[in-house]
Amino acid sequence: MALTLLPAPGKGKPVAIGLTLFALVIAYLLLFHGFFAQHIDYATQIAELKDNELRFRQEAKLRGEIEQRLAEVRQFQAGANYFLPEESFDLAAANLNSQIKQTIADKGRDPQRCQLISSQNERPTAPEPYQRVVVKVRMRCDLDDLAEILYELENATPFLFVIELNLYMQQMFQGGMPQPNLGDMDARFDVYGYIRQPGGKG
Repeated sequence: MALTLLPAPGKGKPVAIGLTLFALVIAYLLLFHGFFAQHIDYATQIAELKDNELRFRQEAKLRGEIEQRLAEVRQFQAGANYFLPEESFDLAAANLNSQIKQTIADKGRDPQRCQLISSQNERPTAPEPYQRVVVKVRMRCDLDDLAEILYELENATPFLFVIELNLYMQQMFQGGMPQPNLGDMDARFDVYGYIRQPGGKG
């Protein structure tokens, strides 16, 4: 008995259509699928590149404004007297000592009652962005004049800072009488500023 692969009568056309579609699918997968998939990938990459280009163009438009603002900031920093002008610790400390003495002389109404007792330079070794220049001060002065001196130091330019303030009220006597050539307040404090050098170098 012979085996036949022919479709049943009346069903040849649907089978032919099905086989044709199957052959087309196989041909697409073998011949065209990789081509179209690659082009879809290219199209996706092109779209991403266009988005990046648009973003870069928008940022490029802001470049001039950003550079102008940066130049303004640099100009402001160059003109601002935040830092002590000296380039070394020793020179800055010497000038800071002179400034302290001059402030005491300017604001002390009676030189006999407002005097610098001692000053000592201190170079901090703790890491800081800039080198701190510290002068440890001890002086005798009346309270009103002392307040004027501290105010003048803290409002000076370049910027100075007064910390570790300790006040002791001591009336000096000699032969049972108050000694007139020293102020009532024994003041001890630190004055410091910064120079444009890295801190933390002992």
